[in-house]
Amino acid sequence: MFHLVTPPMKRAIISLIALTAGLSSQQLPLTPAVSRPAGEEIMRRVNMRSRGKASLAHLEMIIHDARRGEFHKTIVMQRERLASGYRTIYRISIPDHEKGIGLLISEDTKQHGMWMYFPNTRQVIGVASRGFPALASDFSCEDLLVGVPLADYDFRILGKDLIEGRETVKVEMTPRTERLRSELGFSKSVGWVRENLSIIVRADYYDDDGKVFKTFRAEEIERRHGIWTVGKMEMENFRARHASEVRVLDTDYSIRFTDDVFTPKRMVPGVVPPT
Repeated sequence: MFHLVTPPMKRAIISLIALTAGLSSQQLPLTPAVSRPAGEEIMRRVNMRSRGKASLAHLEMIIHDARRGEFHKTIVMQRERLASGYRTIYRISIPDHEKGIGLLISEDTKQHGMWMYFPNTRQVIGVASRGFPALASDFSCEDLLVGVPLADYDFRILGKDLIEGRETVKVEMTPRTERLRSELGFSKSVGWVRENLSIIVRADYYDDDGKVFKTFRAEEIERRHGIWTVGKMEMENFRARHASEVRVLDTDYSIRFTDDVFTPKRMVPGVVPPT
């Protein structure tokens, strides 16, 4: 479950994307463990990386299906950092038959949870599983979280690698309970973190047999308004022969929202919660 900047869609958020992109990974010699922070500390730094006070982004999602071809979606993402956590809304604007479908992910402890809005019924439904496919993509709701839930995983540093010529540290994440492991659908994941930016640029997800069945990649990383932003994200599911790719077309970090925008009730157009 490794994150980035994104938008709204069917079933547990958007989710991202991918097709096989051969990333070269060259093993580097290990340095003594005492010279590196622990795996949990590395992920804590990933969580603390600046995403701005608020942001508005337009996303293009491409679903690659080996049997049915390509499908395109346009998504609008709104995000705000509140005192006790981020809240993010993704809304699909294209295609027409999915227009208006929304996903709200709140990592804010004051109202923690995930909700989806379906315009045909004007219903907001709570998402019970963090492993739920986000907006009918290869990304799960867990993958779209801004922060890694540190209390839910055990961490272990595996070493260092080069990814596209840049040094990264490999961190293994293992769900602490069988229940969470079953909910998320993987036995462990291994993330490649660029320590200088505190960004996860790749993550492999393992099944119960110890085989990689899903891979996440983050590319086209650049400064936007002074904030390091991932411009392209991919999630490829080898088992399903399916991949999702998300491109961040533009990002505005200067925008400001009122806090009530990021509530389940406000996902329904025209509904304003009582003050």
